[in-house]
Amino acid sequence: MQGIQQITQEVNKKSKINNQETTKKIIQAFLEIVQQKLLQGESLNFKGYFTIKRSTTKTKGSKHCNKHEKSLTDFKQANKGKGVAFYAKSDKFRSLVQDTRNCKDCQKKKQDLVKNAKLTNRISFKPSKDFWKASKRR
Repeated sequence: MQGIQQITQEVNKKSKINNQETTKKIIQAFLEIVQQKLLQGESLNFKGYFTIKRSTTKTKGSKHCNKHEKSLTDFKQANKGKGVAFYAKSDKFRSLVQDTRNCKDCQKKKQDLVKNAKLTNRISFKPSKDFWKASKRR
C-alpha cells in the first residue's frame, strides 16, 4: 500500500513540477477537496478512471399519493399471480402508471422520500470500463 510520500515521488517524476513539496501540497489539497465533496454527499466522477459515490439509506414508505397507492394495490390484488407480461400488456395498468407520473401529489411524495434519505458512512468505488486496460495515460 502506498502513502502520500510514495505517490508524491512518482507524480514528481512524471510531471514537470520538479518540486516534491509543491507536489505534496497539490495532492493534499486534492484529497481535502475530495473529502469535503463526499461529506456533502456529492458524487465524484473522474472520466476514464473511476467514480466515487457516498451511499444513502433506503427510504421507507410509499412513493405514490394515497389515491394512486390504493388504485395500484387494488389492481395488483385483482390480478395477483398473472406475471410481468400481463402488466406490460394491460392498458389499465399503463394508464395508472401514467396518472401517477403526472400527479403532483405523487411527485411531491417522491421528492420528500429523496430528501429524507440520509447519508451513510459508506462509499462505493466503481472503476470505469477502460480502467483495467493496460494503456499509457497522459
